[in-house]
Amino acid sequence: MSSTLSSFRPLVAALVLAAALSGCDTGPSAEDLQKGVESAIAAKDYPGAVTKADEALKNEAVGKDPAKAWRFESMRLQALADGGKGADVVTSLDRLRGAYDKQVTPALYRSLADKLKVAGDGEGTVTVLDAGLKRFPEDPSFQAALDDLKNSVDPEEIEKLKALGYL
Repeated sequence: MSSTLSSFRPLVAALVLAAALSGCDTGPSAEDLQKGVESAIAAKDYPGAVTKADEALKNEAVGKDPAKAWRFESMRLQALADGGKGADVVTSLDRLRGAYDKQVTPALYRSLADKLKVAGDGEGTVTVLDAGLKRFPEDPSFQAALDDLKNSVDPEEIEKLKALGYL
């Protein structure tokens, strides 16, 4: 009887190993995911980059590492701003406030506002600067940037400045 059992040991060991290895597939690596987002941004496929960043943020390895997660959040913000999605930028900045206070800085707000301006989202530019001023009232650069926009020829910027009470 024991010889019959010992003949099954290799089969049992192989089955246990196969079961263990089948649970090891965690999907693409964080580096591969990052390359995908970066490639989409380089190709100016900003909606695709946002989708890829969102997918990466659902990855278990990324979720467990705050530095990796921030990297994808940062690329997501960049893609939103480059794509002219000012309202989505502000929503994302609000969402990230607690978890990433050290990274969500006045410089980040100003950089995203600059990207929105280049992307042609005048309303989004004003909205991000206004959000930055409200979040960092002690930083004079936001008011200065809003004051500079008062001379803008962009009708979206002028209308948003009026709506927010800056004009």
